[in-house]
Amino acid sequence: MIDPVILWLGGLGLGALFVAGAAHKLRDLRHFAGSIAGYRLIPAALTPAAAVLLALGELGAGLAALAIPFAQDPGRAGMIACAAILLVYAAAIGINIARGNTAIDCGCFGFGARGPGLRSGMMVRNLALAALALPALLVPGARGLVWLDWFTLVGGLTVLGLLYAGGELSLNLPTKESAA
Repeated sequence: MIDPVILWLGGLGLGALFVAGAAHKLRDLRHFAGSIAGYRLIPAALTPAAAVLLALGELGAGLAALAIPFAQDPGRAGMIACAAILLVYAAAIGINIARGNTAIDCGCFGFGARGPGLRSGMMVRNLALAALALPALLVPGARGLVWLDWFTLVGGLTVLGLLYAGGELSLNLPTKESAA
């Protein structure tokens, strides 16, 4: 059994991240399709459709995960879908790092920004984010939430947001190679 606060933390954290990411991608599908094309994992003719499907998939998974306080089964399914998408993205990054194709836009946030390209830390980030969905695999506890749980939830989401922001900052620091 998993405490409902832990389940809600994962669902709300992943849901918010995925809805924000999907909104960013849907606002600029052309650039997102360019990011997908840079990975060279699907035929070029399928790239525009893949961009739409991935962005809508992220939106659906994120919205479902955000439903965790109101509907546990759809919320847990959304969390698992978020984790699956993150694992696919981690695999795509890993394949391109292994190929030496690292000077591409990862496709997360900030299309066209002059970032350092793909890094192995991005795979670690995606795996850590996917781990937030692990509580969805366990049976949720049936206890009601008390006032202290709300402080725990707000504090936990704040800490997750700060960790994510710090990780993103560290992933965008210049490398020795780019500084030279």
